[in-house]
Amino acid sequence: MPADDIYVVNGFYAAMRDAYTRPGASIYYLSVQWEACDLSWADFRSDVLGATDPEKASLGSLRWQILKDWDKLGLKSKPNMSENALHGSASPFEGLVERMNWLGATIEGDDTGKALIGAGVNKDRIKEWTKDPQVDAGEGQLTSLFETFEDLSISPMLKKAQKLGGDPFEDAPDFGLNQALIFIKPHALTEEVKALVKSTLRDQSISILKEGYVEAASISEKKLVDHHYYSIASKATLSKPVELNPAKLKLAEFTAKFGTTWSQVLSEGAAYNSLDACDVLGVDAEALLTLWNAAKSEDNVFKFGSGFYVGKIAGGSYGGMSSAVVPSAGDILAELPKSIYGGFDTLALPNGIDDAEKMLLFPESTIKAAVDTLKEVAIDDFKSEQYERAVKHLTVALSLDEKSHVLFSNRCTAYIALENYDKAMEDADECIRLQPNWAKGYLRRGSVFFRMGKLEVAETVLKEGLDLDPGNDALKKELEAVMNAIAEKMARQRESLECKERAIEYFNEQNYKGAVDLLKKAIKLDPENHIFYSNRAAAYMALEQYDKALADAEDCIRLQPNWPKGYSRKGAALFRMDKLAGARDAFEKGLELDRDNATYVRCTKQELQLVMDAIAQRKEESLEYKERAIEAFNVQNFKRAEQHLTSAIELDPENHVFYSNRAAAYMAMEKFDRALKDANECVKLQPTWAKGYSRQAAAFLSMGDLPAAREACMRGLDLEPDNSQVKEELRRVEIAESLALKDAATEAFKAQDYEKAVEDLTAAIGLDSSNQVFFSNRSVAYTAMQLYEKALDDADECVRLQPTWAKGYSRRAAAKFHLGDLQAAKLAYSKAWDLEPTNAKTKADLEHVLSEIAGMRVVLPERSG
Repeated sequence: MPADDIYVVNGFYAAMRDAYTRPGASIYYLSVQWEACDLSWADFRSDVLGATDPEKASLGSLRWQILKDWDKLGLKSKPNMSENALHGSASPFEGLVERMNWLGATIEGDDTGKALIGAGVNKDRIKEWTKDPQVDAGEGQLTSLFETFEDLSISPMLKKAQKLGGDPFEDAPDFGLNQALIFIKPHALTEEVKALVKSTLRDQSISILKEGYVEAASISEKKLVDHHYYSIASKATLSKPVELNPAKLKLAEFTAKFGTTWSQVLSEGAAYNSLDACDVLGVDAEALLTLWNAAKSEDNVFKFGSGFYVGKIAGGSYGGMSSAVVPSAGDILAELPKSIYGGFDTLALPNGIDDAEKMLLFPESTIKAAVDTLKEVAIDDFKSEQYERAVKHLTVALSLDEKSHVLFSNRCTAYIALENYDKAMEDADECIRLQPNWAKGYLRRGSVFFRMGKLEVAETVLKEGLDLDPGNDALKKELEAVMNAIAEKMARQRESLECKERAIEYFNEQNYKGAVDLLKKAIKLDPENHIFYSNRAAAYMALEQYDKALADAEDCIRLQPNWPKGYSRKGAALFRMDKLAGARDAFEKGLELDRDNATYVRCTKQELQLVMDAIAQRKEESLEYKERAIEAFNVQNFKRAEQHLTSAIELDPENHVFYSNRAAAYMAMEKFDRALKDANECVKLQPTWAKGYSRQAAAFLSMGDLPAAREACMRGLDLEPDNSQVKEELRRVEIAESLALKDAATEAFKAQDYEKAVEDLTAAIGLDSSNQVFFSNRSVAYTAMQLYEKALDDADECVRLQPTWAKGYSRRAAAKFHLGDLQAAKLAYSKAWDLEPTNAKTKADLEHVLSEIAGMRVVLPERSG
């Protein structure tokens, strides 16, 4: 490990790459397309995917949904800007590049690639463009090619491509499909997220052309993630520092910053790319990221250009790395010079006093100096956008001075910058509590409400602050921003209501598509108005787009859960989708919420009656399928039984007996995972029915999960202690457990751990005392432990249980022999030999006993079977 300073190129990238290449990691890709005339690329990114920072993602977008329900979707941590769950192409061109990288697509075999060729851009030029070169996008300004195409739908992108490198005098190809690549990042790859992504794409009429996994091994071997983040990765992993060519102007800035030249660093071998740095320093990717962040906080990171950063890692900083970013009270205490506290001996303090308490034993002037220092450091942190460090410094300061309203005000500002508005509000409230006449506290509280979208409350709070300090410019400026936002909101609401009224006119004219388009605009202007979703649901129903109607009904309910009409919309959509149970529940919920509106009650009851009639009819039909299934099962036609029961479940998905019976059919077909799924559904539908648990137990047992099988049996017996089917299943579980214990005892015996063997066999006998093999094996273990009386007892029990089993008599004979009763041993071995006349070992053991009795070697004649 080097002791001198080293320079690392893009040191953050190793950790980013490791997330994709560590064992077990993978991505799940979806190659998608949609009509550009229905959804622009910019709307695809903002409304379907959501902003890169999930906290800023638009309502209903995928990143917004994943952020809202990340724990329910199976993510281990809350998404953030770097781990934002999904990647989506930024333009049709980037979609092509990403399909070439991740899916092995070719330019001439890809529809977007063909369109580019049709626009006069040759293959070689397209290949050059995949490296994101600088291009002249107009007015002599060089910019990234990817940025030039960003957010353009296919038609304007093709026109831009013609200008940059095709034939601008020809018409752009008639190709109107936006094609993108989406993938779920490793940290968010769960079945729940996959289902959410697919359903959202389907709701947006976005087709999935191809989907699948790309595993870590392939990502690493083919350097897929390196090519994906090419601008950064090429410098971090694919190239050595000596191969890079920084701009000359930047070389001078590098020298000015670090006091050495880039050439000198290269000649001394002190520059490494990200991967090599991990090897040289003997650290992993996460540890290198910690070193990189430390260098960044000390202003030791330099930007040579786009995707090209160099960090100076101080010699020795990696020897004893600490994860602490901010000094604790103990760190501050240790660093205070003795001149400050007059030789106060902290070592003489009694044990049990923590560092913060020790700080409070210093003179007040010392504590004040420490607090002031921490406050100034936090201000510097804030200026350098190190908001988390600012919070930590201010938190330490507050541990020394918890009555400082200024410190709470400052930390509130840092929390606002981090968009942690709950914490910011706590600090603003505490600031005002400590100093209710300080106007800035109201500025902080008003700012938090403003950023939380509570504009009217923000207005009130800021005016309270101005009452205290009418000339405060900061309060005036913030209030002006709030009032502007309120005015904009009201203007949007007015425009949205105009759209709604026009949509109603369109609906009445049976122009349902026009109504949908207007309501889309209304929702974009005012996404919190539940009535817009309700009305659009009605329009989608008229268009027979029931899945979209259902989605809007659910959004309506989410926004206004006590509005009965939302449930009517949901019930109507579910009814048309043949989801009768859900439709029934939705209509009943609506009636529960509004029993007084006679018109609503009458109409809803009519719709509910239609649902109930359909349910009754289907229940009747489903019972016929159940009877057919029983007949098929009885003649062992399990496949036909499964088919009939599937039909029954489609007609009546709430009948737990159907799932129980189909679980039995799946068990007979040895499809144990399906049997378990049906058993689980049976229990879910009827948790007090013991038979459902017996189905669970049977499936678990067949899948080898004995603890789960036992637990299922116990739950069934708790409900019905005398249920014969559950008891029978428990008996099967106990037998399986006993056999597992027997196997464990065999392994212990082989390892000469005879006590463990006896322990396991005793437990097995406790579960199944009718198995003579357990007694036979324990007799052998006791013999090995020289406990011959116990060995004899077990041998006798073995013979009692199975008097025609030769091995029991052999066990008895061995015990008798070791107890010195040679005649009894002879009789037992003789009996064993009579039962198995061809058993060579039994014959040899009998000859040995006879020889001991006779005092001479005895050889017995062979016997035939």
